[in-house]
Amino acid sequence: MPDLSFTITLPDTEHGWDDYVREVERYIDRHGIEVNRDPIAQLLPPHRAAEICRRFEDDFGRSPWDGWDYSAVALAVLTGALLDYFLVATPGRNFKGAPQRGSPLTAWMHEQSKRLAPITGSDQVERNAFQRWVAELTTAAQQWAKVPYDLVDPKKGLTPNVHRLSSLGHDPVLGLVFGVKDIMCGTCTFIDASGVWRVAAPFDQGKETGLLDALATVIVHGFSDVFTAQGVPPPFLSVLQSITANSGFTLKKGGVPVSVNDIVRYMYANGYDLRHLATMTISPAVAETIVRTYDAVRTPRDGRSVGKSDIRAKLKLSTMLALTHGLLASSNILKTALYGWNPTALNIAQFAALAKQMLSLVKLSAERDNLIQDELATGWESLLAESAGGLHRSSSA
Repeated sequence: MPDLSFTITLPDTEHGWDDYVREVERYIDRHGIEVNRDPIAQLLPPHRAAEICRRFEDDFGRSPWDGWDYSAVALAVLTGALLDYFLVATPGRNFKGAPQRGSPLTAWMHEQSKRLAPITGSDQVERNAFQRWVAELTTAAQQWAKVPYDLVDPKKGLTPNVHRLSSLGHDPVLGLVFGVKDIMCGTCTFIDASGVWRVAAPFDQGKETGLLDALATVIVHGFSDVFTAQGVPPPFLSVLQSITANSGFTLKKGGVPVSVNDIVRYMYANGYDLRHLATMTISPAVAETIVRTYDAVRTPRDGRSVGKSDIRAKLKLSTMLALTHGLLASSNILKTALYGWNPTALNIAQFAALAKQMLSLVKLSAERDNLIQDELATGWESLLAESAGGLHRSSSA
């Protein structure tokens, strides 16, 4: 142990940086400080340094994994992958001239939607009392919520099959912005077949529409569309139409790879809508439920196991979930290959869950760093207070 009884003299900082550095070097030589060794090991007894390291690991260290942890992740990935392959599958339809195995759950939702969709004059669908009530609501909504962005114009790429994908007002999330704007301005904001953002010429509104009325109209119009045969696109899928890069996917036998814009339009035209998105969420949701349930049952809630502010437990769980969703995303790519590289086999809900979990992991890592910095700041304040008290007692003596 070095001699700590000397009087600490701060280097003089009045004569510039070079003089300050030389003064620090003389200070190091005078007191025999080894700059290549851990300063804690030089200033503290071994048992005290070990205690500090143990406290740091208990509060902020990475929680080790064992066989049960890996088994839980493996079970979640296996369950999610099987659900993705057999239950989610694809929306159905044909791909490159061959019929595709469709999702039974998506097919069931489409069948139920026929009973809830707006009633037409030649409608012969049998409905129970509840289904008829909902169908009457969607019919009334369709008649009341007329919007300028419900435009069909094949010359602009707004064909009957994809006009809801192209016009941003139909997006479940973006529609709350673009749909409201289009209603208030009497326009139609859309992305055409070449991936260019465009705004159709103003329509005759007849009367001005307020913000709340426009917002209500967007929501009611979306409700009237969701049960129709073409349905409503998943959130933010519309924006992908603006990507014109090569996707690597082909849509015909012996064909050339097409752009992301063409792939997205093909996917929506072949049943990749909000109902299929609901089916796709099952795979990541079940896998995440398995991991979270395991963590809740297995992890003891005491200070040493979870760390300061539960940061160790949160980081371990987040890491397990990130690994689970990463492996599930990889298995979805394998599933897409097994389905002949049919783009409708891609599970965007799974990739969204992976992105969300990676952001959560980054956020928790930053939170851990902030906790460490707060702990160091508190320790420095305590050390300075004790040092000031010691110097005061020495001067009094």
